[in-house]
Amino acid sequence: MAVRTRKAIASPDLASVSGITPLSAASGILGVRVFDVGQGDAIAILAKVGDTEQVALQLDYGGRERNPFTTSADVDTRMPVSQNRLLMLTHWDEDHWSSAPKGSQAKGAKWVVPRQVTSPRAVRFSASLNDIHCIPEKHVGQTIRFTAGNGDYIVAEKIGSFPGAFAKNEDCNKSGVALAIVHRSSDGDEAILLPGDAPFDKVAPFVSLEKQGVKLRAIIAFHHGAGTHWTASTDTLLQNWSRAPILDVVFSCSRPNSYSHPDDGRYKALLPGANFHMTADLRTNAAVSRDILF
Repeated sequence: MAVRTRKAIASPDLASVSGITPLSAASGILGVRVFDVGQGDAIAILAKVGDTEQVALQLDYGGRERNPFTTSADVDTRMPVSQNRLLMLTHWDEDHWSSAPKGSQAKGAKWVVPRQVTSPRAVRFSASLNDIHCIPEKHVGQTIRFTAGNGDYIVAEKIGSFPGAFAKNEDCNKSGVALAIVHRSSDGDEAILLPGDAPFDKVAPFVSLEKQGVKLRAIIAFHHGAGTHWTASTDTLLQNWSRAPILDVVFSCSRPNSYSHPDDGRYKALLPGANFHMTADLRTNAAVSRDILF
């Protein structure tokens, strides 16, 4: 197999992770908005700020194969990103950032990204951004937490180091960032998992949340519902995880696609009774996104 040409993201590190404050004005977390971007991921974390709903953090801004965008303005209209909003990237595979150079708004965001060895095209795009910083390597494997006024919180982890074992022909899925959002409640805390392309059982905060008894409210299926990297540990984690009264599973992918995503039968066998959604189905009703709320 030929080795791909790979280069390293050269953006500077964050001076301090504590300087990231996506929930500083939020009284609570409402849930997530999952955008139809075709094959790829783009997710907004929704928060309550005063009496309004606002996007606290944009997670990924992708969409490549069979995306719904016809013009650059269409990208901005369907997935608005205000100036200086925090935009966090799970990893540098193109289907997680490729809509940003097509529009204009996302390029004005504050980007927080993993340092990875990736494609020259991704490196060129990263160099075009005015406000982009990498998560310092000292935080690899550690939980980063952001908390809202009512105790709701976001947890994030960079799960692999740079350059790491996969540097020469790196699999960015194994060294990216995974997140979860947690809603605190007297009836039991609930979580929505936002793994990017990382397998659920490889994300330490996910394993910790299950052990703490936090109920599973929703899953954005990792790697667009792919069956790759799925292990017996993945099965065990999901089977043992206590569920909220409503469980939603979202597959963010196009129909059709060249990757045979999703492997939805695996999820349906493990999670009977859950509600299953595919972002591609939104176009039937001319919808732009699906909200999953606590």
